[in-house]
Amino acid sequence: MDMAMRLMGEQFVTGETIAEALANARKLEDKGFRYSYDMLGEAALTAADAQAYMVSYQQAIHAIGKASNGRGIYEGPGISIKLSALHPRYSRAQYDRVMEELYPRLKSLTLLARQYDIGINIDAEEADRLEISLDLLEKLCFEPELAGWNGIGFVIRGLPETLPVRH
Repeated sequence: MDMAMRLMGEQFVTGETIAEALANARKLEDKGFRYSYDMLGEAALTAADAQAYMVSYQQAIHAIGKASNGRGIYEGPGISIKLSALHPRYSRAQYDRVMEELYPRLKSLTLLARQYDIGINIDAEEADRLEISLDLLEKLCFEPELAGWNGIGFVIRGLPETLPVRH
């Protein structure tokens, strides 16, 4: 079982740091593979956690952007972000607060990704957060500074327990 987990980890986790992940992925990128880098296990429980993740995402975007070397959103690497890492109260019950506090962080990260022309993917996470995630995405897509840029992605997972039942 340990060996199976290690093999799975090596296939999907390319490094423990962004620098290590970028270095390990280089050979496969040369063969045509494309990566969207993600930080595993993040979820902000406090405002300090959210700020630390914000800084980590900024550092990762700078590193990925430099590694991309101008290849663009289709040929170069990108980043995937979890909105729950950027706000400790990321839920529909805190809708106004999330839009006021989290949205500027999301916009800032997206503008930074645009500077490097790397893709940024928003992870929709749990089904109960889908609506607020889509509202944030919609607001982001109408930002004048992002007009004409196609680097924003949105990741939705369809798990059996979250899908509607059809009869």
